[in-house]
Amino acid sequence: MANRVTVVQNSREVSNMADKELNLSEEEQALLRQIRDEREQLSREIQELRVQIADIDNELSALEEVKNEDDRQERLTQQRWKTGRNKFNAKPKDGIKYLVEEGLIKETSDAIAEFLYKEDMLNMVSVGEYLGENHDLNIEVLKKLVGLHKLDRLSLVDALREFLSSFHLPGEGQKIDRIMEHFAQGYCAANPTLFSNSDTCYVLAYAIIMLNTSLHNPSVKNKPTLESFISMNRGIDNGSDLPPELLTEFFEDIRREQFKIPGMGNLAETFFNPEKEGWLTKEGGKYKTKHRRWFILKDNILYYFKQPSDSELTGSIPLDNLSVREVSEACFEIFAQDGVIKAWKKDSEGKVVKGNHDVYRLVCDTKEEKDDWIKSIQASVAKASIHDTLKEKRQKLTNDLQQFDYLYFTPS
Repeated sequence: MANRVTVVQNSREVSNMADKELNLSEEEQALLRQIRDEREQLSREIQELRVQIADIDNELSALEEVKNEDDRQERLTQQRWKTGRNKFNAKPKDGIKYLVEEGLIKETSDAIAEFLYKEDMLNMVSVGEYLGENHDLNIEVLKKLVGLHKLDRLSLVDALREFLSSFHLPGEGQKIDRIMEHFAQGYCAANPTLFSNSDTCYVLAYAIIMLNTSLHNPSVKNKPTLESFISMNRGIDNGSDLPPELLTEFFEDIRREQFKIPGMGNLAETFFNPEKEGWLTKEGGKYKTKHRRWFILKDNILYYFKQPSDSELTGSIPLDNLSVREVSEACFEIFAQDGVIKAWKKDSEGKVVKGNHDVYRLVCDTKEEKDDWIKSIQASVAKASIHDTLKEKRQKLTNDLQQFDYLYFTPS
């Protein structure tokens, strides 16, 4: 092909001499010059195509280099997080020290509390031991952690379920007292009209924990009755009795369902290095159901689970050709511009079924979380779109080049 291109690019002077030697008429010479001009134009277009393909190859290569470097840095960061978690699980104080020295968290009560609240790979016994320590920083972290839980408008039993789901109570009585004291203060601050003071809440919360143990521990033979529970809580509200219907409600709630402490999850190991993960409330379609699920954004797909510790997916939403938009302060939607979103999920019987939505509405706990999810999804979609567009453009140019070569430089 190179030899043929060279022939095509001979100078016009040599071509004119050859035309005269062939004794062509002026009309024939003009037609021949037109054909040669067209071949030269095609040759230049082919060269331009080659340049464009080379440019796209360079862009793809640069994208891969950036991606590989980002992946390397992200892997290093994830490895440091894993080391920090392992150190914390073995010895909480050492784990916090390592995370601070590595610049992964700040040495403030707010940052440490948020780490304990959001990190799903921590040993809950270690978290409880850290929160129960009688040091100024630990106590401040405990206060901040109580504040991170949404305790307002929850009954005391539901608030305890929420709070105790994030760690195991330590076995030492003084540590339990300290934790429950600050829980009671935080609960009363969030619900200021329920009890006359936090001491009442503290005593009742302690009584509820004891009731839970007595009702559901198989080794306890003589189970407490409603009457005994009401009796043991007489006079705890500044010398007055709490309403018996309130105590009855708490007793029946605990009898129906004991406190459950979820185990340590392994999801981060299964979906290593996610682009974004966290709790979202997924709102249903025409039945307006709401389900709180653990979502992971990875490789332009949203996966979701019932719990972070689950090993089986509940469903997934591929983000190809989808868009995201803000709905309200803490809500956003993923939607298809045209057609149905190609998603799947497990139904109530555990069967895999196709999704039948053109919109998925997702609710976050805060506006900041909503903004971060939208930003992460847009970045994931854009990254996949740029890469795919460049590959498609390169393939089209390659096809054009092959067509030119075949039509104009293949011997007849």
